[in-house]
Amino acid sequence: MNEIQQLQSVFEGFELNANLLTWGVLLGILADFATGIAKGYKADGKISSSKLRDGGFKKAGMMLVVFLSYGLSLLFNDSRHIIFNSVQAYYIYTELVSLIENLICLGVDVPWILRKIIGDKKEDKHEDLS
Repeated sequence: MNEIQQLQSVFEGFELNANLLTWGVLLGILADFATGIAKGYKADGKISSSKLRDGGFKKAGMMLVVFLSYGLSLLFNDSRHIIFNSVQAYYIYTELVSLIENLICLGVDVPWILRKIIGDKKEDKHEDLS
């Protein structure tokens, strides 16, 4: 059995019809949600249920837009799924920016290049919560 067949056998039965970008969006949402909760807890020792609910609704809305973009790709006979993939790439970028901002607020040492990409020009922009 060659390497390709071995790899295929690992994933037999795992037939979720989702592409890599969809997984990227889902992982970005989960990571941002988790770091957002940690940031909220670290700031004042409690988690605001209204902020948590609003964040959940926002994430659900994002997924709805992703699903709608897939429908639009099908509707416009977009065989390369340019609409669908563009929406997903946008959401991955926004989730990564939010994730980096949360990590900075949590006191994680984020490389300067990532700070520059997200526009965090001041080192002291976020409160030192430690």
